[in-house]
Amino acid sequence: MDNKNKKNFDKLKVHLPIAKDPTVVILRGHLLIEELLDDVISFYLKEPSAINDARLTFFQKMRLAQGILGKKNDDSTWKVIEALNRLRNQISHRLPDANLIDKMNPILKAIFEDEFDQIPADIYSKSKALRKGIIFHCAMLSGMIEGMKAVKKSYQASAPDAKSHGVYVS
Repeated sequence: MDNKNKKNFDKLKVHLPIAKDPTVVILRGHLLIEELLDDVISFYLKEPSAINDARLTFFQKMRLAQGILGKKNDDSTWKVIEALNRLRNQISHRLPDANLIDKMNPILKAIFEDEFDQIPADIYSKSKALRKGIIFHCAMLSGMIEGMKAVKKSYQASAPDAKSHGVYVS
Protein backbone atom coordinates (compact mmCIF):
# COMPACT_ATOMS: atom_id res chain seq x y z
CA MET A 1 0.00 0.00 0.00
CA ASP A 2 1.52 3.34 -1.01
CA ASN A 3 1.68 6.30 1.39
CA LYS A 4 -1.37 8.11 -0.03
CA ASN A 5 -3.57 5.00 0.18
CA LYS A 6 -2.30 4.26 3.68
CA LYS A 7 -3.08 7.85 4.73
CA ASN A 8 -6.60 7.57 3.31
CA PHE A 9 -7.16 4.20 5.01
CA ASP A 10 -5.87 5.56 8.34
CA LYS A 11 -8.28 8.48 8.01
CA LEU A 12 -11.17 6.06 7.50
CA LYS A 13 -10.15 4.03 10.56
CA VAL A 14 -9.99 7.16 12.72
CA HIS A 15 -13.19 8.78 11.52
CA LEU A 16 -15.24 5.65 10.96
CA PRO A 17 -14.67 3.50 14.04
CA ILE A 18 -16.33 0.18 14.69
CA ALA A 19 -19.36 1.31 16.65
CA LYS A 20 -22.30 -0.40 18.27
CA ASP A 21 -24.36 2.67 17.44
CA PRO A 22 -24.91 2.68 13.67
CA THR A 23 -25.83 6.38 13.69
CA VAL A 24 -22.12 7.15 14.14
CA VAL A 25 -21.30 5.01 11.11
CA ILE A 26 -24.12 6.53 9.05
CA LEU A 27 -23.37 10.17 9.85
CA ARG A 28 -19.59 9.92 9.63
CA GLY A 29 -19.71 7.70 6.56
CA HIS A 30 -21.94 10.27 4.89
CA LEU A 31 -19.42 13.02 5.71
CA LEU A 32 -16.50 10.97 4.38
CA ILE A 33 -18.34 10.27 1.12
CA GLU A 34 -19.26 13.95 0.85
CA GLU A 35 -15.57 14.91 1.15
CA LEU A 36 -14.79 12.60 -1.75
CA LEU A 37 -17.62 14.06 -3.83
CA ASP A 38 -16.19 17.52 -3.09
CA ASP A 39 -12.80 16.28 -4.32
CA VAL A 40 -14.33 15.07 -7.58
CA ILE A 41 -16.12 18.36 -8.20
CA SER A 42 -13.30 20.68 -7.21
CA PHE A 43 -10.76 18.71 -9.25
CA TYR A 44 -11.96 20.35 -12.46
CA LEU A 45 -12.49 23.84 -11.11
CA LYS A 46 -9.96 26.51 -11.92
CA GLU A 47 -10.82 28.13 -8.57
CA PRO A 48 -12.05 25.31 -6.27
CA SER A 49 -12.76 27.63 -3.33
CA ALA A 50 -15.42 29.41 -5.41
CA ILE A 51 -17.79 26.51 -4.83
CA ASN A 52 -17.64 26.85 -1.03
CA ASP A 53 -20.41 29.48 -0.97
CA ALA A 54 -22.63 27.53 -3.37
CA ARG A 55 -24.19 25.57 -0.48
CA LEU A 56 -24.74 22.51 -2.65
CA THR A 57 -26.68 19.66 -1.08
CA PHE A 58 -25.22 16.18 -0.86
CA PHE A 59 -27.63 15.06 -3.57
CA GLN A 60 -26.50 17.86 -5.90
CA LYS A 61 -22.85 17.00 -5.25
CA MET A 62 -23.57 13.35 -5.96
CA ARG A 63 -25.21 14.18 -9.28
CA LEU A 64 -22.39 16.53 -10.28
CA ALA A 65 -19.81 13.85 -9.44
CA GLN A 66 -21.81 11.35 -11.50
CA GLY A 67 -21.76 13.80 -14.38
CA ILE A 68 -18.00 14.17 -14.09
CA LEU A 69 -17.12 10.52 -13.55
CA GLY A 70 -19.97 8.94 -15.47
CA LYS A 71 -22.85 7.20 -13.76
CA LYS A 72 -21.98 3.86 -15.31
CA ASN A 73 -18.37 4.15 -14.04
CA ASP A 74 -19.39 2.04 -11.05
CA ASP A 75 -23.15 1.92 -10.83
CA SER A 76 -23.16 -0.02 -7.54
CA THR A 77 -21.15 2.74 -5.81
CA TRP A 78 -23.66 5.36 -6.92
CA LYS A 79 -26.55 3.20 -5.67
CA VAL A 80 -24.84 2.82 -2.28
CA ILE A 81 -24.10 6.55 -2.04
CA GLU A 82 -27.71 7.38 -2.86
CA ALA A 83 -28.99 4.83 -0.31
CA LEU A 84 -26.62 6.22 2.33
CA ASN A 85 -27.94 9.70 1.67
CA ARG A 86 -31.55 8.52 2.06
CA LEU A 87 -30.68 6.74 5.32
CA ARG A 88 -28.79 9.74 6.66
CA ASN A 89 -31.76 11.99 5.84
CA GLN A 90 -34.12 9.61 7.65
CA ILE A 91 -32.11 9.71 10.87
CA SER A 92 -30.59 13.19 10.85
CA HIS A 93 -33.53 15.09 12.30
CA ARG A 94 -34.78 12.67 14.92
CA LEU A 95 -33.37 10.24 17.41
CA PRO A 96 -33.00 6.67 16.13
CA ASP A 97 -35.94 4.43 16.82
CA ALA A 98 -36.55 0.70 16.99
CA ASN A 99 -36.93 0.63 13.20
CA LEU A 100 -33.33 1.64 12.57
CA ILE A 101 -32.36 -1.90 11.58
CA ASP A 102 -35.20 -1.95 9.04
CA LYS A 103 -34.07 1.45 7.73
CA MET A 104 -30.52 0.12 7.31
CA ASN A 105 -31.58 -2.88 5.25
CA PRO A 106 -31.90 -1.09 1.86
CA ILE A 107 -28.32 0.20 1.97
CA LEU A 108 -27.01 -3.13 3.24
CA LYS A 109 -28.82 -4.85 0.37
CA ALA A 110 -27.26 -2.37 -2.08
CA ILE A 111 -23.81 -3.03 -0.62
CA PHE A 112 -23.93 -6.79 -0.17
CA GLU A 113 -26.59 -7.88 -2.68
CA ASP A 114 -26.33 -11.70 -2.63
CA GLU A 115 -24.65 -11.87 0.80
CA PHE A 116 -27.26 -9.71 2.58
CA ASP A 117 -28.98 -12.74 4.15
CA GLN A 118 -25.69 -13.76 5.76
CA ILE A 119 -25.49 -10.59 7.88
CA PRO A 120 -26.70 -11.35 11.42
CA ALA A 121 -29.84 -9.45 12.37
CA ASP A 122 -28.44 -7.69 15.46
CA ILE A 123 -27.68 -3.98 15.34
CA TYR A 124 -23.95 -4.39 16.04
CA SER A 125 -23.44 -6.82 13.14
CA LYS A 126 -25.41 -4.55 10.82
CA SER A 127 -23.35 -1.56 11.96
CA LYS A 128 -20.07 -3.41 11.29
CA ALA A 129 -21.32 -4.51 7.86
CA LEU A 130 -22.36 -0.95 7.02
CA ARG A 131 -18.93 0.36 8.07
CA LYS A 132 -17.22 -2.23 5.89
CA GLY A 133 -19.39 -1.30 2.91
CA ILE A 134 -18.81 2.43 3.34
CA ILE A 135 -15.05 1.89 3.51
CA PHE A 136 -15.20 -0.18 0.32
CA HIS A 137 -17.15 2.47 -1.56
CA CYS A 138 -14.89 5.25 -0.25
CA ALA A 139 -12.03 3.26 -1.75
CA MET A 140 -13.95 2.95 -5.03
CA LEU A 141 -14.48 6.72 -5.19
CA SER A 142 -10.84 7.32 -4.28
CA GLY A 143 -9.83 5.04 -7.13
CA MET A 144 -12.03 6.97 -9.54
CA ILE A 145 -10.40 10.21 -8.38
CA GLU A 146 -6.93 8.75 -8.88
CA GLY A 147 -8.02 7.68 -12.35
CA MET A 148 -9.09 11.26 -13.14
CA LYS A 149 -5.73 12.54 -11.95
CA ALA A 150 -3.87 10.02 -14.09
CA VAL A 151 -5.86 10.97 -17.19
CA LYS A 152 -5.25 14.66 -16.54
CA LYS A 153 -1.51 14.07 -16.01
CA SER A 154 -1.35 12.04 -19.22
CA TYR A 155 -3.21 14.76 -21.10
CA GLN A 156 -0.88 17.44 -19.76
CA ALA A 157 2.16 15.41 -20.83
CA SER A 158 0.79 14.89 -24.34
CA ALA A 159 -0.57 18.43 -24.82
CA PRO A 160 1.73 20.86 -23.00
CA ASP A 161 0.37 23.84 -24.93
CA ALA A 162 -3.29 23.09 -24.08
CA LYS A 163 -3.63 26.28 -22.02
CA SER A 164 -2.77 28.39 -25.00
CA HIS A 165 -5.61 26.71 -26.92
CA GLY A 166 -8.27 27.48 -24.29
CA VAL A 167 -8.25 24.07 -22.57
CA TYR A 168 -8.00 24.29 -18.82
CA VAL A 169 -5.76 21.58 -17.40
CA SER A 170 -4.13 23.48 -14.46
